Amino acid sequence: MLKNNLDMKKGEVAGFKVLITGNKCYRCNYEWRPWNIEERPAVCPNCKSPYWWKPKEKGIKKKK
Repeated sequence: MLKNNLDMKKGEVAGFKVLITGNKCYRCNYEWRPWNIEERPAVCPNCKSPYWWKPKEKGIKKKK
């Protein structure tokens, strides 16, 4: 714990550490906080991709 403001480095602000949960789309790099943190969202709210949680696999082409 800090005894006084002299113990702090320049530019630091005393306060509490808070963990904020959220999601990030690996397709468009959009970040958001979900309404329900217990369920994975079906699509990204920005690009509407249903595969927002999977990074794109670049350079892989499927054969027909």
